[in-house]
Amino acid sequence: MTVHVSAALICRDGKLLAARRSDEANEGLWELPGGKIEEGETGVETLKRELEEELGCSAGSMWLLDTVEYEYPTFHLSMDCYVCSLPKDAMPAATEGIHSEIRWLSRDELFDVEWLPADLAFMRKLSFYWDEAFSDQLL
Repeated sequence: MTVHVSAALICRDGKLLAARRSDEANEGLWELPGGKIEEGETGVETLKRELEEELGCSAGSMWLLDTVEYEYPTFHLSMDCYVCSLPKDAMPAATEGIHSEIRWLSRDELFDVEWLPADLAFMRKLSFYWDEAFSDQLL
C-alpha cells in the first residue's frame, strides 16, 4: 500500500520550520508540516489545507523540489516536498493533538532533532542542496 503525502519546506530568515509530532504512534519525532493527499486533491491543495489545519497559516507560493520514496514496515510512503512561502505576518503555531512544538532550524541544526525516518532521509539530501532549495527566498 502506498501513502501519498505533501510536505512543506518553509524557510524564514535562513531557518527551516520543523514540527514535533504529538500523536501516540510518532510522539516526539519531528517532521515537515503537511499531510496525506486526499482523493481529488493536488499536492498544492493538500498543503494549503494542511498548513491552515496544522499551523493556522495560509500558504503563499510553492514549488515542488523533490519526491521522497520511503519503505516503512507496513506501507510505502511517497512524499512530495514543496518549498513554500508564508505571508510575512504569518505566525505559525503548533496545533494541539497534531504537533506539540514547532521549531525553526538552521542548516547546522537540521540533525539536532530526531526526524521521522522518511524526513531524515530527505534532510540528508537537503543539507547538501540547502542554498539551491531556498535561493528564491534569499534574494
